[in-house]
Amino acid sequence: MQSHQPFHRRFGLIPAALLLAAAPAAFAQSSVTIYGVVDVYTAYQKSTVGGKDTSLWAMGNNGQMTSRLGFKGVEDLGGGYRASFNLETGFDPSTGGLQNSYRYFDRQSWVGLGGGFGEVRVGRQNSVMFLYSGNMDAFGAATYGSAYNNFANWLARVDNDISYISPKFANTTLELHYSVGERAGSTAGNVVYQIGMQTQQGPLYVASAYLNANNTTNTNSVKQFMLGGNVEYGSGKVYLAFFRTNEVISATTGNVFTNPAGKYDPAGAVVGNTAGDYHNTYSLSADYRINAQTTLGAGGGYVKDGSRYNNNARQFSLIVNYDLSKRTRLYAVASRLVNQNTAAYRMTGASFTASQALSPDAGASETGVQLGIRHTF
Repeated sequence: MQSHQPFHRRFGLIPAALLLAAAPAAFAQSSVTIYGVVDVYTAYQKSTVGGKDTSLWAMGNNGQMTSRLGFKGVEDLGGGYRASFNLETGFDPSTGGLQNSYRYFDRQSWVGLGGGFGEVRVGRQNSVMFLYSGNMDAFGAATYGSAYNNFANWLARVDNDISYISPKFANTTLELHYSVGERAGSTAGNVVYQIGMQTQQGPLYVASAYLNANNTTNTNSVKQFMLGGNVEYGSGKVYLAFFRTNEVISATTGNVFTNPAGKYDPAGAVVGNTAGDYHNTYSLSADYRINAQTTLGAGGGYVKDGSRYNNNARQFSLIVNYDLSKRTRLYAVASRLVNQNTAAYRMTGASFTASQALSPDAGASETGVQLGIRHTF
C-alpha cells in the first residue's frame, strides 16, 4: 500500500443515463477513473565501483512512488454485485519512455467480480507483499532511504494471477492468490501461491504474508515471509518490519520472479538453494509530524545472511516530506549503507533504473542523497 492515494477524476457514462431515461428497466451505473503519479528527483550517490571512488549525479524517476498512468472502473451489476478492472502502466518522466519496454500495462492489468462474498480478480496483479510493505516503513518501502526495500526482495507483481479478497471483518481482510503456471504436463511448474492478512485495530496496524514461487520444472522454489506493521502514537507512527527469503533468485524461476536490483549475489549469479540458507531483514523506523505539511522520519535496517558467506549489511537514513498541497509533495532523503564481506546491496528507490544508480563493488559501502517532487492526480 502507498500512502497519499491519488486524486480521482470520474467520468459518468452518458449513454447509460440516456438509456435509463428512455426505458423502464433498471440499468447498471458505471464509472471510470483516470489516475497517475509523476515522481522526479535529482540525486547524488557515492561508492567504490571497479576499484575506484565513484560518484554519480542523476535525474531519476520513481523516488517515492513509481511514475504511472492508470485506468480503473467499476460497474454496478445489481443485486449487490459489481464488475471492476484496473489497467496501469509505469513510465519514466525524465525521458517519456515506458518503465518496462516489453509490456505496456506492466504494473496491473486485471478484471474482477465482487459482491458480498468479497472479490475475485484475474490477470496481472500486485503481490500481497508489495501492497503491505509501505505500511511497515517510515520511508514507504521506497526512496534511497528504505533499508527494508533495499535489503528485502519481495516479488512485486505476478502474471496469470487469480486472487480472492475477503470482505472486511473486524477491520481485517484476507487475500489468497494462485498464479497459473501454464506449463504443459505440470500443474505445479511456474506456479505462485500467496496468502496475506492485514488488520487495523485502533492505532495498531499489523500485516503478514507468505509467498511460494516454483520454477518451471517444480524442482526449486522461492519461499518468502513478511510480518510487520505500525502504531500511531499521536504525532506520528513507529514502524516495525521483518522479511525472510531463501536464496533462490530469477535464474531458477523464469519470468514469474525477477530480481532487477541484483540484491543477493554481487556477481549477479544464483546463490543456490542450500537448506537453511536464508536472508533475514529487520527494519525499525518512525516519523514525526512537525505540522500539517511537514513530516520528519528516520530509521534503519539490517540484513543477515544465513549462508557461509556471511554477507550482511546495515543502513541508516533520514527523510523530510513537505506537502505543498494534497497532491504535490517535496521530499529530501539522506542515507548511508554499509556492506560487509562481499555483500553488494545498493540504493534502489521505488523501482530500479540502471542508468540512475551505482552498483557498488563487493563489500563497498554507499552514500546517497535525493531531492524530489511527487505529484498525484
